Amino acid sequence: MAQGTTPVVQQRRLRAELRRAREDAGHTQKRVADELGWSLSKVIRLETGATAVSTSDAMALIHFYKITDQDRIEDLLAVTRARARSWWDEYTGVYEQRFLNFLAYEDSASRVRQFAGLGVPGLLQTKDYARAVFEAYLHEESRIERAIKVRMRRQQILERANDTPDDTKFDFMLDEAVIHRLVGSAGVMIEQLVRLKGLNDTGNPSISIRIVPFAAGVNPGMKGSFTIFEFPFEDEDFVVNAEEPNSDVLIRDNPETASNYVEAFYELDEIALLKEESSKLLDSVIRDLRSHLPS
Repeated sequence: MAQGTTPVVQQRRLRAELRRAREDAGHTQKRVADELGWSLSKVIRLETGATAVSTSDAMALIHFYKITDQDRIEDLLAVTRARARSWWDEYTGVYEQRFLNFLAYEDSASRVRQFAGLGVPGLLQTKDYARAVFEAYLHEESRIERAIKVRMRRQQILERANDTPDDTKFDFMLDEAVIHRLVGSAGVMIEQLVRLKGLNDTGNPSISIRIVPFAAGVNPGMKGSFTIFEFPFEDEDFVVNAEEPNSDVLIRDNPETASNYVEAFYELDEIALLKEESSKLLDSVIRDLRSHLPS
């Protein structure tokens, strides 16, 4: 699926366009609600994405905001009519909508920046590493197998980056603890670290894996893991997925908060090892793990 074309991302752009049109027309959310006979809650929910914008709602807002450019009108209405299915649609009702939205943003991003402080990012995990992770907190084999299937399916966007270097860019930053933490077994970890090094050594400029060393000391990454999604449209705000103990949080339509994460990533970029240095460190850890395997 092309960047920026998933329904969730299209709806997000539609909301931004309609919000901008309201502001350009000088209307408050309350005035819109009063004039259209809607509740204030409905207007707020439409603009924040809590409710999808229907064709009839879009037409009412377009008329009220006096948008007359026919090409612009057709573009806005086309989004409300879009019914293209995505691969994650089969999991509707299985996973929370927040996670499905996360998958949509991930698939549509032109750039993904991720800092991981505890474990290898899902996009980089081997199947056995993923299994070891899911077995730790999912206790039904069917749920474990489903979670692994979804994780492996997500990784196809990395193949897309390999096939088309000008497509999505991936910048992964890992705390050094991630490559030392034993997940599964020594054999599982060796396979996982070899995969990380292999991805880093391909020479593909679209994928970068760098380590934030222990020697860097206190750093912004210590606050928690996070992912930043950037989109191919210049006027599109970042979306951030912040990992928290009980549930991840998607930060959308909040440029100020999102910019804090972007700044944190840039700070980590300053102290992280270069790709080549990171590969050398991975090599060292791999050798150490192999030296402890039974002969």
